[in-house]
Amino acid sequence: MKKLLVVILAVILFSAVLAEEAYEEKAWNIYQIEGPLTLDFDGDETAETVNVSFALNEYDDGAFTLTVGDNSLTVNDCVSLQKKLYAMKLGDESYWYATLFMVNEYGPSDDPITYCFIYSDGRLSNIGMIPALVDSFSVSEDGVITTSIRADMIGTWSRPADYSIAQCFEYSEDSFAISYAMIENPRALYPMNMIVTLKKDIVLSSSVYATDATVQMKAGLKVVLSASDDVSRLCISELNGRKRGWMSMKQTDWQDSVLVDGKYIPVDEVFDGIFYAD
Repeated sequence: MKKLLVVILAVILFSAVLAEEAYEEKAWNIYQIEGPLTLDFDGDETAETVNVSFALNEYDDGAFTLTVGDNSLTVNDCVSLQKKLYAMKLGDESYWYATLFMVNEYGPSDDPITYCFIYSDGRLSNIGMIPALVDSFSVSEDGVITTSIRADMIGTWSRPADYSIAQCFEYSEDSFAISYAMIENPRALYPMNMIVTLKKDIVLSSSVYATDATVQMKAGLKVVLSASDDVSRLCISELNGRKRGWMSMKQTDWQDSVLVDGKYIPVDEVFDGIFYAD
């Protein structure tokens, strides 16, 4: 029994050493923290202890509390938490200023979330979330987190997404503070690549920003919903790629709709074969 306790203690200490070494390497590296870890997490040369605790039912639904030093934040109503804590140092080799902490949940129907927190200047803040798991993140040298998320418009498909940390510098006569938020940096277009069949004749504009109506496609034709900004514009291509055009789309009454003959109508009245996962 004593030998087993020694082995367990050795494993815990080894994990802590690995986490400390990973953290000390450089900024923008994500690593997992297993158990309480005491390090300087905000660059003030004072060590703080970080830990996460979970209050969950048999399905891993419930709440978690993140504690860094004297700061604690609790998130309730989580669904299928992963029970892991990740961290990433923010800054560069010559100057770093904070640590990003992350906790995952799988969500109710394959709808993952990463909860994001920043510890900076001795304060712990909840800065938002990313709808993906940490395992799917890649981070650039300037701190942009790239992952894949579920798209918002027309059926079920995934698209790349870039996230970064926005800052607000707040001054007053006797104080200075910085606040943070995790935000998405949208791309102009995303590949969609969904084959459908037209239920109606449609007339499309010739380019993404054009307002002409020059590209005609007939009902019964198989086409590709090839690209979209996932907000308001949709590119439709023939299967052979010889003809393509653009149409407007928007959400109306909780439905995705596209502009046909001057009216927005539900997408399922225009396209047959839209893929819905749930």
